[in-house]
Amino acid sequence: MGKALNLPNFLSISRLVLLPLILFFIATKQTIIALVFMIISWITDALDGYIARKTNQVTNIGKVLDHFVDKIWVGTILIFLVIIRDLPYWIAGAVILRDILIVIGSTLAIQKRCIVYSSNILGKVAGFFFAVLMVTYLLDFSHSHLIRNVLLITVTILIVTTFIKYLYVFIRTIKTN
Repeated sequence: MGKALNLPNFLSISRLVLLPLILFFIATKQTIIALVFMIISWITDALDGYIARKTNQVTNIGKVLDHFVDKIWVGTILIFLVIIRDLPYWIAGAVILRDILIVIGSTLAIQKRCIVYSSNILGKVAGFFFAVLMVTYLLDFSHSHLIRNVLLITVTILIVTTFIKYLYVFIRTIKTN
């Protein structure tokens, strides 16, 4: 249990602690403060993996925790942006559905093969564009339909692409004897 209580895992959990603050500031239209806390969350997300690798503190619990927190964090903020900033519900639904299916697949892979996946570069690119989309809607760039439409198309392509990639890895893992 001692290995689970490390700085990288603490940083992952800190994102859950920051989430209610972010939601409060979004709801009260204090978008700059919300953005500051979102940036802090993204920094902790980058730092947890970096510190874990550099200090040899990578654990399966940490990998699962990081992904689980990311899914909750992104899904919750997307839902809030649907309600408060008119983010299209279908994009939030697609991201959340993809994430639920990935969690189910990952759970099965852990149960069947004791394998915990790490993020790949495509997942990190998708996460970056999810962040850009969230910032665009948070700061209410409603006057720039071109930016929003390009981001919505990009995120949609990444949702499909990353899901297909995760599905391929999952099927390959499950079929391996």
